[in-house]
Amino acid sequence: MRRPTLVAPPLVRDHVAGGDRSTRALIDLDAFEGNVRLIRDLVRPGTDVMAVVKANAYGHGAVPISRAALRAGANSLAVATVDEAAVLRDAGIADPIALLGAIDLSEATRALRLGLEVTVGSVELLDALAAAARVVPLPKPAAVHLKVDTGMRRYGVLPEEAVALARRIDRDPLLDLAGVSTHFSSADDIEERPAIEQAVRFDRCLATLREAGIAPFRAHVANSAAALRSRRFDYDLVRPGIALYGLPPSRDIPLPLGIRPVMSIRSRVARVVPLAAGDTVGYGRTYAAERQEHAVLVPIGYGDGYRRGLSGLGWVGIAGRRAPVRGRISMDQTVVSVPDGVAARVGDDVVVLDGDPQWGAPDATTLADLLGTIPYEVVTGIAARVPRHYLRGGALDAVVVPGAGKVGRSHDPDPL
Repeated sequence: MRRPTLVAPPLVRDHVAGGDRSTRALIDLDAFEGNVRLIRDLVRPGTDVMAVVKANAYGHGAVPISRAALRAGANSLAVATVDEAAVLRDAGIADPIALLGAIDLSEATRALRLGLEVTVGSVELLDALAAAARVVPLPKPAAVHLKVDTGMRRYGVLPEEAVALARRIDRDPLLDLAGVSTHFSSADDIEERPAIEQAVRFDRCLATLREAGIAPFRAHVANSAAALRSRRFDYDLVRPGIALYGLPPSRDIPLPLGIRPVMSIRSRVARVVPLAAGDTVGYGRTYAAERQEHAVLVPIGYGDGYRRGLSGLGWVGIAGRRAPVRGRISMDQTVVSVPDGVAARVGDDVVVLDGDPQWGAPDATTLADLLGTIPYEVVTGIAARVPRHYLRGGALDAVVVPGAGKVGRSHDPDPL
């Protein structure tokens, strides 16, 4: 009996020298830049956008994504660590970069040498910055953001401590109070009251600072969820992260019309595996075929960030249809069943993750639900060894391969 021909919507063919691993992440730069512009249009006029690109731009690639954010109108960037910022500086990005969280006291000097805006949430870090500012040649006072803990109990000074630290920054000729911020604990919940309560505490703190004669500075509170849900939280700048990548902060906070997912994960069939009734698959023999069927080997595993917790739960898309994971996911390989009526062959495309349901694959939010986590963890967990293929206008623009730098041709001599 002749098997039917595999039919699937056309995928981007992105074969380039040095970037031909079957498993790869496709990053749509047009979608990302469109998302940045949409957020810019959403917030109040005059409100700046600080694009959050920490954790390798949520797994999307910090350098190309940062450049795309700035092209699309972001005013500044934000990261979590000094090393993350150094990667951007080494790539020639000279725009403002803020460190959002705590850093080690020993990193204060390096942070100032890199021209970073440091967020202070303790007396100890402020002491370290003040000392570093006296040994680092600074073309202008070092920008400092004061973080106020209004209820999350993570990083920041308590409101009653804010005036004393802000006054120290304000009076130090080598430091500049560039901003005062807080962070919401539950802006992505359906109930808005906790965020409103934190914003009220923050407003009181701002009023106290101004009454003490400490001004001007920029106030900021809004992550993606807060920026999407209300203009109440815009203040002087917003700090969107997950929404820029086309993913909702939670199921309670929908994305505006027009925001598109930026990342999809593709692979290819490496082997067709005939299974007879009773054949078992993978470590521990957790799947046994009940009838004759065909499976295929997909060269992706938990070493790539395709989590072992998806064993027996996840699926991929083959010919636009669901192909369920069979057996345990290995470090580098996964076996899936071929949908009935599909004739899979070595080299056929496999869609592992995609926001478009036509491919038959789950999106990041669905994978997160299966894993009992959030989509942030799904995309940031895609391993560095997975090549990132950057697309513009639906065509391959550049490839970043771990250990190889930029690979591929582009009309732009510096496409990333």
